[in-house]
Amino acid sequence: FSRIDAVLSPRHLLGVGIIVFPRELRHVTMNTFRPEETTPDIYQTGLSAGIVDRFAIWTNLVVETTLAVRKFEVDVNTENRVPMIYAPASQRGGYFNDQERDVTSMQWVQAFSLSMDNWHGEHVLKFGTDVQRSSYDGESLSRPVEIRRVDGSLAERIEFGGPTVQSVKGTEIAVFAQDRWRLNPRLTFEFGLRLDRDAVIEGVNWSPRAGAAFSVLPEGRGILRGGYGKFVQRTPLNVDAFTSFEARTVTRFEAGGSLVATPVTFAHRVSDPLQTPEAYVGNLEWDQRFGRRVLLKLAGLLRHSSHEYIVNPDEASRELVLSSNGKSRYRELESTIRLVGGARRDLTFSYVWASSTTDLNNYDQFLGNFRNPIVRSNERGPSTADVPHRVLVRGTIGLPWQLDLAPVLEVRSGFPWSAVNEYQDFVGERNRTGRLPTLTTLDMSLVRPWKFKKYRFRAGIRAYNLLGKSAHRDIQTNVTSPFYGTAYNPIERSFGIVLGTAR
Repeated sequence: FSRIDAVLSPRHLLGVGIIVFPRELRHVTMNTFRPEETTPDIYQTGLSAGIVDRFAIWTNLVVETTLAVRKFEVDVNTENRVPMIYAPASQRGGYFNDQERDVTSMQWVQAFSLSMDNWHGEHVLKFGTDVQRSSYDGESLSRPVEIRRVDGSLAERIEFGGPTVQSVKGTEIAVFAQDRWRLNPRLTFEFGLRLDRDAVIEGVNWSPRAGAAFSVLPEGRGILRGGYGKFVQRTPLNVDAFTSFEARTVTRFEAGGSLVATPVTFAHRVSDPLQTPEAYVGNLEWDQRFGRRVLLKLAGLLRHSSHEYIVNPDEASRELVLSSNGKSRYRELESTIRLVGGARRDLTFSYVWASSTTDLNNYDQFLGNFRNPIVRSNERGPSTADVPHRVLVRGTIGLPWQLDLAPVLEVRSGFPWSAVNEYQDFVGERNRTGRLPTLTTLDMSLVRPWKFKKYRFRAGIRAYNLLGKSAHRDIQTNVTSPFYGTAYNPIERSFGIVLGTAR
């Protein structure tokens, strides 16, 4: 990362920055049932460079110009090129997919900020345009996948077409305006509106938003905040490449080896018309201070999303269908108490109740970086990260000899899971079979300031999961396995060293 800022004049600032972020990850997605040889490696290189120019035309009007270029290259592959095998005890073979993705984007943002304090309070207006040109080029190659029973017999074989090439380009244009209106010292409003042209859908979407903060009690001792808005997501370019990805042929076998039915080749089809994913989000929050040492926060959040991209196999038409019929809902209630006893005494107690439901065949799961080769019928149910209950205690406790003890205690519900049979078909409703064991972890660090010659720093020890094995991350979901329902792979207790700059 490098950045240069220049003051060209008292009214003119110029900034130039560049970020390069190469990354290499080995054996991604490895778990109890997916050993090292069945996992892919990912190699990523990224470059982001930009110029920001700020010029004050008048004391209350600033124009800001941003020019940015971004480039990402992602390679996902494996050296093990034998067929990938799904079996109840463990997966075997190699990972089934190799892919290369190159994405380049150029962006120009022109924004104006105007301050006014002579019309029913103080206003800070911001408006402008956002233009982005993006291109996506990729290659994909998939190898056979086999589903086998406990006795090793073949239950299903998935074969893919030959190598494919993807190439998509698009230009996104947006116009936006927002106003932060401070009516008086106790009441502030925020309004915003954004119009976007979706490059993939080739349609225009609008996103209005509004919020307010009201100091109910004097001196900011009790503040009520809230807001509601519509948020539109950008459609990924690889959605437009759906029909160019390799088709699959699925063959099912009886236990004796005979065919269940003739093989089915699923062609890719887009269910027209696609729509841009959008979400309506509302929140309400109460913040209150009791004296100087106790802070209370009560908050609620509600999000309804629609037009999410999902894929669904249709055996009758022999098609894998992409549509924007996906929906999701997220609800959250939070209560937090913070006790402040000075610079070295600060404890926070938090409880969050949440509920998350969604359509489970989201597009990225099957055609993203790490693909799931097995596509079953879509269902709506709890999301894979649904956590109804979460308690978190964290803070800093000052001890003698300048020691600072920082505990983090977390207790939360386990993630939901689905049962499958010998064909890897879901048994019962998805993500409703059960949940992983409740997670209970206690992390703790003990540090103090040190001095070595002229250097000052903070150092100490950190312990992870002091309570011992907890938070199992995998579970046997195949009903034909003798270990069905057994949880594996808990987080182990470990220790590390903390080293940082002095405060």
